[in-house]
Amino acid sequence: MAGTRMSDRETERRMLDAAVALVHEQGISTGLESIPFDEVVRQAGVSRTSAYRRWPKRDHFYGDVLLELAGGTTLPAPEASIVGPAADVVLEHAARLGSPEGHRDLVVELLRVSIGADYRVVSTSPQWRTFTVLLASHQGITDPQVRDEVTAALASAERRVTDARARAYAQFTGLLGYRLVAPLAGPDGFELMSRAAGATMSGLLTRLTLGENATDTPRPMRAFGSTQPAQWDSAVYMVASTVLAYIEPDPGVQWTHTRVDDLVTALTNYVSSV
Repeated sequence: MAGTRMSDRETERRMLDAAVALVHEQGISTGLESIPFDEVVRQAGVSRTSAYRRWPKRDHFYGDVLLELAGGTTLPAPEASIVGPAADVVLEHAARLGSPEGHRDLVVELLRVSIGADYRVVSTSPQWRTFTVLLASHQGITDPQVRDEVTAALASAERRVTDARARAYAQFTGLLGYRLVAPLAGPDGFELMSRAAGATMSGLLTRLTLGENATDTPRPMRAFGSTQPAQWDSAVYMVASTVLAYIEPDPGVQWTHTRVDDLVTALTNYVSSV
């Protein structure tokens, strides 16, 4: 007894899903020619006749895949990786927060740990690798309509991540008794800070796609005025230096025992809500 014929919509969905999976597995350079159409048909488990009827021209298929990659892929949000290790770091440093040195040690260590976690997420994510390549190469797409749609989708995805990172930076800056460096202020200042950190990270990720691993070589140092030595990856150091260019200690904040207790409680609640 013959099976039920697959609908054109299901054929299309299976083909696009299979193509995206192959791209994330194999990677792309500046195009999708390394993803053979017939291999996508095989992976999707669809009829060759149906697939060729839907996309009689390969460039139309590759255009649809580019749109799917740019707009249909959810990038791992950095927010959870930024806030996840915060409570433990604060608890380790809470007893020394009353001194300027202890306060600075906390801020530097928190940046090292949280940015390191954020960087590991984006540097090991297939979605992020694909996004980085598309960001660098999308202007080379020959079809102007596809190029414009891919550009818009990439901008939307980057905006979502930028906003998530800006929210985390704003929350932590206030909790840690820091403030934006004048004349920056408010959400616009944190959005600029987030874009700067994101641009630094995107540049580092692009270098990783070229096979450069030197940015991941850790070295011991007392970074950014900290009194405590720690192992710093070069990539994390570069992003942290960008972040610290935008913030400074708030002289109006006094680190009393009550404020330290409030900080630990706030961070614990914030971590559990993400």
